[in-house]
Amino acid sequence: MNHKSGLRIIGALLGLLLSGGATQAHAGDVQTGFPEYAEVEFEHSIITIPIILKGETVPAEVLKVDAFMRLNREKPARNGLGYRQFEFIIDAWELYGYSKVLDAYITIKLSETIKPKSLGVSLQKDKDYPAMIVYNAIYDIYVNEVRVGQGRAGVAFATGVMEIPPRNITVAFHKPYSFSRTGGSVPDGSICVTEPCPCSGNFCFGDGTCEDMEQIPEATFNEGVAKAASYRVAAALQPKTPPPAPTKKKGN
Repeated sequence: MNHKSGLRIIGALLGLLLSGGATQAHAGDVQTGFPEYAEVEFEHSIITIPIILKGETVPAEVLKVDAFMRLNREKPARNGLGYRQFEFIIDAWELYGYSKVLDAYITIKLSETIKPKSLGVSLQKDKDYPAMIVYNAIYDIYVNEVRVGQGRAGVAFATGVMEIPPRNITVAFHKPYSFSRTGGSVPDGSICVTEPCPCSGNFCFGDGTCEDMEQIPEATFNEGVAKAASYRVAAALQPKTPPPAPTKKKGN
């Protein structure tokens, strides 16, 4: 093997090593800052909601629901305090899950109203991560086809965010809500002397969490939205049990 052949072989080996190293670095890409572009995201996650019975403080059931979200994220910018941030809107949100306690499907969807902005913001001025993220949504709650909550404003929060979309974090939300199966008005159970507040309605939702967030294709998001809506429609189409016939009095 002459000198030129040896150089070609060494060059080829170096090229292979460098290309393999580049591929590995790309596969394990670590974000050093917020994405510098606007984007539409499609997300799936698992949301945990405690269900508490009237007068109780301990959950009778911890409900896990599938959540499908479409959000519109804007480009990041530096705010007036010198911290980098990005704003986004939750454009669509559907959740569904079966409750054994209620023997019914619980679904949640965005209300037909204004969509408030949500926010992600760095926790230091010299770099984007770790960051904090706050989700804002106004939503309706259904038990089967019955809307038991309307126009509920909710805020969810997470810190220690190291990438966008967020991964491997727990989002916490404080949305206590009392309701009845018929959707009638129920006293607000979030104001009481003791802590935690006992459930003031027939049923209550307690503080919950959101975990296992993952980015999904648009088609998967659309399937999840359709499935959530189908539970409301299917329940509405089910025949209702007629009331018992009045009992005739003797002698009539």
